[in-house]
Amino acid sequence: MAEAAILVALETLRNLLLDETKFLSGVGSQVKGLESQIKEMQCLLEDTDRSRHHGSRSIGYWILEIRDLVHQAEDVIEMYSVMQISLKRGRGIRQFFQRFSCVSNRCCRLHKIGLEISEIRTDIGRVYKSMQEYGLRSIVQEENSGPASENQIWKRKTYSFETNDCFVGMEEDLKRLVSLTVDNNLNRVISVWGMGGLGKTTIVRRVYNHANVKHAFDSFAWVCITQQCRIRFVLEEVLKQLMPQKKEDAMHLTDTELVEQLFQVQKDKRCVIVLDDLWKIEHRDCLLDVFVDSKILMTTRKQNVADVGLSYKLGLLNMADGWQLLKCKAFPRGCVPPDFGPQIELFEEVGKKMVKICGYLPLVISLLGGILSKRRSSKEWELVNKNIDDYLFSAGSTDQDNRINAVVLDLSYEDLPSYLKPCFLYMGQFVEDQYVYGDNLYMLWIAEGLISVENRASGETLMDVAELYLSELASRCMVEIVAQDTVSSKRYVSCHLHDVVRDLCLLKGKKEDFRLKVVNCQGGRLDVLSPSVLGIKTRYLAMHFRGEVEVEHDELTTNHEETTKHIRSLKLICHSKQRKINFPKSVLEYFYNFKLVRVLVFEGCNFQGRKLPKEIGNLIHLRYLRLRNCEFTELPSSISNLIYLSTLDLFHSWDVRIPNVLHKLIQLKHLFLPDYRKTSNAIARNYQLSLEGLSRLETLIGFDSLFHDWKSVSRMKNLRRLRATVHDVKTLSEIIYDLKTYRDNLQESTLIIRDGCELTSLEQEVPILRKLLTCPNLHSLWIDVHTPNLKQEIKTQLVFPRLVFLTLRNCKIEDDPMQMLEILPCLESLCLWPCSYVGKNMTCSGSGFCKLKTIQLWGLLNLTEWKVEKGAMPILSELEIRDCPKLGKIQDELRSITNLEELEISELPGFGKWVCGRKRGVQHCLPCSFRHHP
Repeated sequence: MAEAAILVALETLRNLLLDETKFLSGVGSQVKGLESQIKEMQCLLEDTDRSRHHGSRSIGYWILEIRDLVHQAEDVIEMYSVMQISLKRGRGIRQFFQRFSCVSNRCCRLHKIGLEISEIRTDIGRVYKSMQEYGLRSIVQEENSGPASENQIWKRKTYSFETNDCFVGMEEDLKRLVSLTVDNNLNRVISVWGMGGLGKTTIVRRVYNHANVKHAFDSFAWVCITQQCRIRFVLEEVLKQLMPQKKEDAMHLTDTELVEQLFQVQKDKRCVIVLDDLWKIEHRDCLLDVFVDSKILMTTRKQNVADVGLSYKLGLLNMADGWQLLKCKAFPRGCVPPDFGPQIELFEEVGKKMVKICGYLPLVISLLGGILSKRRSSKEWELVNKNIDDYLFSAGSTDQDNRINAVVLDLSYEDLPSYLKPCFLYMGQFVEDQYVYGDNLYMLWIAEGLISVENRASGETLMDVAELYLSELASRCMVEIVAQDTVSSKRYVSCHLHDVVRDLCLLKGKKEDFRLKVVNCQGGRLDVLSPSVLGIKTRYLAMHFRGEVEVEHDELTTNHEETTKHIRSLKLICHSKQRKINFPKSVLEYFYNFKLVRVLVFEGCNFQGRKLPKEIGNLIHLRYLRLRNCEFTELPSSISNLIYLSTLDLFHSWDVRIPNVLHKLIQLKHLFLPDYRKTSNAIARNYQLSLEGLSRLETLIGFDSLFHDWKSVSRMKNLRRLRATVHDVKTLSEIIYDLKTYRDNLQESTLIIRDGCELTSLEQEVPILRKLLTCPNLHSLWIDVHTPNLKQEIKTQLVFPRLVFLTLRNCKIEDDPMQMLEILPCLESLCLWPCSYVGKNMTCSGSGFCKLKTIQLWGLLNLTEWKVEKGAMPILSELEIRDCPKLGKIQDELRSITNLEELEISELPGFGKWVCGRKRGVQHCLPCSFRHHP
């Protein structure tokens, strides 16, 4: 049903009522009554959500009405606050003459909003009364106890007996799991976990029926748990299978007698018990308390459920195995149709394209193979490939689609708590294979009102709560994440949705009426403001541009009221690296009619006249404004009107002047400043930006000592993320002092040292370089200046105690830098770029770089030899060597790097360009097993 859309609207409205109290004083009783009704409705909806109902037309109609009423209330209150703020902006004589009419206007508006809220409350009361009179809970109970519910349970049951099914790509996993199972000295509990459709049940079934396992144990039991776990039923089933002679007696035993007999049989026999499809920790713990002397195999989608004994995460297939599985399913008897003979290469090419679209997920590949098994010609295969989304993911199109939905997403989605559902559906707007930075996602969730203040513990920020949300989604295998453990034990770098999960996420959003619309434009002309693009009642709109797109606007086709009043989030993103999207002035001016928009994003855009219209200040409800990688010269001073703005992002928009009004943005917490070129007009005009009054900032990216004063930053005690560029020793010294003294709460800090900052200088008779090297709370460092005495300063003493990323360029180090850098205790990424090292030889000792994961060697023109001793860089996974013309053979050195996953070598004598890619699923690559790209 549409609970997610309503619950997010309810949360947004409740937060809005708190924010707008000062503007609603004349209708306070109406607002409080509305809030009370909203809370009652939210409780009833959450009860409905927990009941797992399906298909009731009555409930569906009620939810539809509630959703519209809540959105109406949100619109009314926000529009009223827009009027009130606009009224307060009068200045001078105009304000004087308006003063006498203000009272009358305000009374009229208060009367109008009071009437509208009263009507909404009446309608909500009517729906609520109807739901109670017709017995919502009894309807739900009837549904859950009816034939449809029983059918759903039967469909989800799994069994221990094997079928003549294809088993491809998991042979190594099977061997490992069998070995772990038969070895009694290893973990008693083995938990196989991962997203739906990976084949967890399939591989555990193979283990269960393996000859070695059958030989090692005496008795066996297999129980499918599911979300409707009944502990008594599970215990009875296990006893019946371990002791078949007890089948008739099991149901008549008391709980105590049942447990006693299970204890006894486990003591007398060597037992294997499979608990398939576990969902809850409490169910797991109850069962493990009884199964104390058996080997337990569990399958689950949730990481926290698997966190007992040995946790074994199952991966995706690679291309070769995925293609083999598709062939196995498409041709069950192993007979390739004669029509494929002359076109076997085309047949394989089309098949592999479809495997990739399936996201290397075994379930989807298997179901696709079933579809293809009925297609007996290569032309039919091409037709399926052309319309694969219709065959696999279009809602209700095929039985296969329903099964993919049910297995991959539906169960996991239904198991989500209500506050996570809108956060998950919101991620459907990102394009396929797009990795989203965790912090950016948190800021968007917060701006959209998806993060509940009620979930915040003492001392936590909303960013902390959002991170916990993402962590929970990841633990349930709904989202894939990249963890960064060294800097902070719980932070995540980025995340993304598996392709199949994303497709199903969009379908689920449509089904739940989440009102998210994604527009993909591959080229040509596009009227971005036409009703067909904006949609009816769309609240979250994301437009993705690729190729050459010409943005236009036909005012005759635009209905201002209908196309602007519902949209809360508007994103226009250009994915082309070659050119930006040009936005005419007429289009830009119209965008500022979206008066209730909370999130506005332009990426890769060129604004006509290189100016942003001052009307942006009319968007007073903006919480999040991103103008990243855009062409314009300055922000208008009217941004000072954006009193709710929490995030201002100008990252990678070059040479943008910001007016000194940031102190008026009283809610600003995340600031991404633009970059400036050496030849920019900002430098020529001695441009300076004041950062005073921003005491609430948690993120400051883009500080530059040429344009900003560090003293303002030193007063920002809430900073958690910092990126600063330094051009002078004085500022560097102040930053080092601050990082040593006040910055223990920093989660991420980056320092970029550029020309003008002489690291050979003395600060109170101590070399500034030595102070830098011993600086705590520094996680990333980029040195881009001459540093000849680096080796003299780096000794066995503690240096860079928390440094994770290091980039050197133009340092002109003469001595082997590896001897100096390999002692850094936390270093994970090392980049030696042009002129960083001017010597000839480098050696990595056997005990060095114990945590290094990635290394780049670029433009080291004098380097002739690089030795890698055995044991060096034990966990290195990525290596890139570029433009090192004198470097000799390195094959022998690479063989000693045993965990290498990605390797790229270019402009190296005798190599051409070599690339070793990452294998999908199980990540491994034999050293020097390269693919050649001339």
